[in-house]
Amino acid sequence: NSNKFTGYVLIINDSTRVKVGYSEKLEIEGQTTSEIAENNGAIAAINGGGFTDEATGSLWTGTGAKPTGIIMSNGEVKYNDLSSDDEQREVVAITEAGVLLVGSYSLNELIQHKAKEAVSFGPALIVDVQKAITNGDGGWGIAPRTAIGQRKDGAIILLVIDGRQTNSIGATLKEAQDVLYEYGAYNASNLAGGSSSTMYYKGEVINSPSDSLGERAVPSAIYVEK
Repeated sequence: NSNKFTGYVLIINDSTRVKVGYSEKLEIEGQTTSEIAENNGAIAAINGGGFTDEATGSLWTGTGAKPTGIIMSNGEVKYNDLSSDDEQREVVAITEAGVLLVGSYSLNELIQHKAKEAVSFGPALIVDVQKAITNGDGGWGIAPRTAIGQRKDGAIILLVIDGRQTNSIGATLKEAQDVLYEYGAYNASNLAGGSSSTMYYKGEVINSPSDSLGERAVPSAIYVEK
């Protein structure tokens, strides 16, 4: 808690339990983070990568049907709109060994690093213990935030900050970065925020999504195996 926002942090000691899930109706419609979590028997989950919808053509609106970039789950590419396997895109990925990758990678580079799980989003917030945002607030304004980091001991940090509410207006990218840094992250990245920002834990959503209708349909989620 701060005077400005309320956030939720989950620490996952075994990073190999952290996986990418996706809508069972990918490219037709999204599902909520809760639905993706329950489909995978997860104990916890946060929303994942970005999306657009062809009906409107604008980012992060609509039904969460059409992801942007790539979705990789259990070593298989489930979605890919990159122009080539060498095109770089900002990603959040986890390797077979449970190492979190953040920043720009091509599909070929992800395969070389033995990535097993991945979604496209960014920007990277912390790289090799160095904060990426040192001047200004990150340029994305104040909003609900979802982010992920990894500590030196391998533990994964999942972060969701509520926003657009009277008791929690939201956070800048720099503020999300600073929270992750305080929790010991040496690598970290932003994930899709706004009304997508959701944290699911033990059968329920524990944060307060900003959409008046509740959880937003999304194409992907990052979940924790039981």
